[in-house]
Amino acid sequence: MALTLAAEQRLERVELIQFFDTSRQTWLGAAQRTYGFVRRDFPQGALIRRDDVAKALIPILEVNEALRDRLNEYKLRQKFWISDFADLIIDRVWDEIRGED
Repeated sequence: MALTLAAEQRLERVELIQFFDTSRQTWLGAAQRTYGFVRRDFPQGALIRRDDVAKALIPILEVNEALRDRLNEYKLRQKFWISDFADLIIDRVWDEIRGED
């Protein structure tokens, strides 16, 4: 799902937007690699949507130690935090990763 205002506000309250901003290049790189993976493995000419990339990015985020540490620091155990963070990443870097097309 695309980043909603409610999700963005939740992320802001627990400083995950700041966390994204301080390591933006790390998250951009993860999104670029994920977009490339999706683009290579989708049917030729298929439209790649934000949610397609976010869905593939979530397993990568689930095992990212820095993100895990940050979520644990704030005792954020619900799965929606990772999904919301994936949506934030895609929202913030979409134009950059699409520039590869």
